[in-house]
Formats: sequence, structure tokens, C-alpha cells
Amino acid sequence: MEAYVLNETALILMASRLATTQNNLNDFFIVISAILVFAMQAGFSLMETGLVRSKNATNILMKSTLDAFIGATVYWLVGYAFAYGDGNEFIGWTGFALQGVSPNKISFWFYQTIFANTASTIVSGATAERINLPAFFIYAFLLTGFLHPVASRWVWHPSGWLKVRGVIDFGGGGCVHMLGGVSALVACLMVGPRIGRYDNKTMKKFAYRGHSNTLTGVGAFLLMMGIMGYNMSAQMDLSHPGDGVAVSVSAVNTLLAGSAGSIVATILGRATPTGSYRWSYNTMLNGAIAGMVSSCAACNAMPFWGAYVTGAGAGFLFFVLRAVINHLHVDDPLDAFAVHFGGGFSGMVSAPLLINTGVILVGDVRSAEVLGWQLVGVVVLIAWGIGFCSLVFGSLKYFKILRVDSCVEVQGMDSKKHGEPAYPAESWEEQQYWDHQAQRLVYSLSSEKLNAAVHGQKELDSIATIDLGVNNNFRLTGMPPQMNFAHLMLTDHFQKSLLSLENQHTGWNFITRKY
Repeated sequence: MEAYVLNETALILMASRLATTQNNLNDFFIVISAILVFAMQAGFSLMETGLVRSKNATNILMKSTLDAFIGATVYWLVGYAFAYGDGNEFIGWTGFALQGVSPNKISFWFYQTIFANTASTIVSGATAERINLPAFFIYAFLLTGFLHPVASRWVWHPSGWLKVRGVIDFGGGGCVHMLGGVSALVACLMVGPRIGRYDNKTMKKFAYRGHSNTLTGVGAFLLMMGIMGYNMSAQMDLSHPGDGVAVSVSAVNTLLAGSAGSIVATILGRATPTGSYRWSYNTMLNGAIAGMVSSCAACNAMPFWGAYVTGAGAGFLFFVLRAVINHLHVDDPLDAFAVHFGGGFSGMVSAPLLINTGVILVGDVRSAEVLGWQLVGVVVLIAWGIGFCSLVFGSLKYFKILRVDSCVEVQGMDSKKHGEPAYPAESWEEQQYWDHQAQRLVYSLSSEKLNAAVHGQKELDSIATIDLGVNNNFRLTGMPPQMNFAHLMLTDHFQKSLLSLENQHTGWNFITRKY
């Protein structure tokens, strides 16, 4: 009898320890995954910075960084309560500032906070180069504190009114990306295009190129890495049978969807006049992100071919939406609406069709009901985003705090608003080019070599020819020809050399281009 009691006690103890280990493992998985998703903030920062003009780079970096900190503050104060507090199927009303929230839920709060930040960050990119910073503070607080939390309760909370009716949104394709894309479109319409971007009289469009494809590319890779973490971690568990497989399937489907989106968008850019018949790097990147976004809705439950089809549809929809809003003179420097709304919409619509229990593979009454409610959910989320953001951005516009003054916009916000240009002129010291490159060039074209070069020619060439020779030699040595200091020094050196030689030889024609 005592042995039996001891064995039972040992089993209870082992079960308790196993449960503790499982809980710790799940908490660790959620926190580490959230940190991986946090890389999206770095991705947004770099990608947005690369796609705007250099005069606004610091402004973009500041807003992208503040998105994370404002988001953490407001989600701690009110957002989590609206999304996951005790309440009804539409909104929660307990747990403000995490009061009364179980310590076991802290990892979940951390994870959801990182998700919530994305909605505001999407808008920041779409309104880049003309949004006023006080307006940014206001909409970041409202979008992260109310717009997204309420929508996420509808589709993620166990008692959410869309969740209980079967709406599918595993990783936030609807309540994060599609909703963020709608918000970005409304914000762009309210704030208007950048000065000089469109000519409304002639309907002509002027390209405003971003200043660094390098930053854009690195940022896109970080963003894609974050989306993979997004979808993998949405399983929220690693301690039950099948969890590891679900995480792996989510990762693979995300990659496949991104691959399809990038290939479709790239081919469309090369094959159509909309893409200027070019192999566009930025189009390829945005197609890949749109494809990955499309997988968010049901990456855990789709066959691999279904994820690829979904991503291909997202790449196509992104390309079409970008062309449409550009034709309508809606200025979105990052194509945030086309990428996030196009990808999110594609994923939300295809999820009930292509999942393993969906309309195409099963085709029963239940799958048809899910499809119907899924379409209802899509319409509801779009309407929620349009209505709320129209009120927020319309109010900001009415009170004239939405957009910076035209003089600030033209001169750039880095110097006018922050006093910290990302590329200050004083840091570009042209002497470094003279010290390290130009003296070697001058030595190679010394008086003796000039003498040999010009001997026997008919006339002394003009200063323009000397300038052309200097520019050509700049290119040979890798120096930018517009470097004024080094350019003037070299020109002055050549002029003096030629004048000294003119006293010895007459009728020369110096051709510097051969050097």
C-alpha cells in the first residue's frame, strides 16, 4: 500500500514537473518568436528609409522606431484589455495596464504587442515625406490602442464574434495586414500626394525614386524573416503532438507563397507597360512580401501547392493595385496599400477555398459556410478600417495638423524638423578623395608626361577640354566627377602645367582623354 502511494505521489510530481516544463517551453517559444517578429520593425525602418528621398531618412527612422515604443506603451495601457480582457464578443474591458492579468499571460502580451505595432508602421511608410509628427503620435496611439485590438478580438479571441463563426485568420492576414493596408490607403487619400509628384492638369506622373536600393533590399529581407517568424509562432504552442509539424508547414508555406509572389510580380513588371518592361528589383521585393503576407491567413492548414497559388494571386493583385492607385494619383511611396492589402485580401479569400478542409478539397456544407463567413469577415474588416481611419485622419486634416508645411516638405524634414540629416554635407569631406586618389593621378600626369603628350600637337585646347580630361581621369580612378574640391584642384594643376609647357612649345592640342 505504501509503495502504491509512493508511486502515485511520484507520478503526480512528474506530471507537475512535465507541465511546468511544457509551460516554460511554450513561454520561451512565444518570447523568442516575438523577438524574431520584432525584426520586422528593423525591416520596415530600412525598407522605408531606402524608398524615400535622402532628405527624409532620419524622419522615417524616427517614426519607425517610435512605432515600437508607442505601440508597447498604448498596448500595455489599453490595447490588450480591448483585445483579450474579459468582456463580450466585440470588445474587452478588463486588464488595463495589465492589472489583474495572470503572470502566465505575460509572454502572450509581449507577443501580441509586437503584432499590434505593425498596423501603425504600415501607415507610417505610406504617408512618408509629408506627414506631420504630432499627427503621427495621434494616429499611432489610436491605431495600435483601439483599431487593431478590437479587430483582433473579433478574429482571434476564443469568444470573438467572427472567430466563433469560423473566420480563418491564423497569422493576421486580415486583422493586421489587410486592415493596415486599408488604413494606409485612407491616410494617403487624406494627406494627399507629395509636392510635385503628380501634375493634375496634364495627368503626368513624376517618379520620386528612393535613395538607396541597398537599404531597401536589406530591409525587405528582415521584413520577410519577420513574417516567417509571424506565421511560425502563431501556433503559440510546442508541447502537444503535431505542433512541430504545424510550425514547419507554416514556415514552408510562407516561403513558397513569397516565392510565387516575387516571380509573378517580376514577370509582370518585365512584360507590361505598367512595369516599363523592366526587371524591377523593387517590384520583385514587394511581390515577395505580398506573397508572404497572403500566407498569413492559413499557412498552417494549406497544402504546399495551395500556398503557392495564394502567393501568385497576391503578386498579381499587388501589381494591379499599385497601377490603379498610381493612375488615380494616390501617392504611396512604399506601395504599402498594394502590398499589405493585396496580400492580406488574397490570403483571406483563398483560405477557405484552398485549406485542407476547404471548398476545393472537401466541398461540404461546412466549408461553404466558412467561405460565406470569411467573405463577411473581409467586408467587416475593410469597413472597420475605412470608417475608423476616415474619422481619425479626417479630424487631423480638419484641424490642420495632418501635414507639414510646404517649405518643410520641400527642404526635407531631416534638417527642418530634426536638425539631424541622415547624410550631413559636412561629413562628406572631398579632401579624402584628393589625399588618397588625386595626388597619385597628378603624379602620373606630371610635367614630363604632359610634355611628351602634347609635343607635336597644333594648338592648346580650351579649359573645357581640360575639364573633360579631368572628369575622364576621375572615372578612371573611381572618383565622382562632381566632387568640386578635387575637381578644381586637378583642373588648376593641369592648367598650370600646360601654361608652363606653352612657353617651351607653341601650337599644341592637348588631348587629355587618352589618359
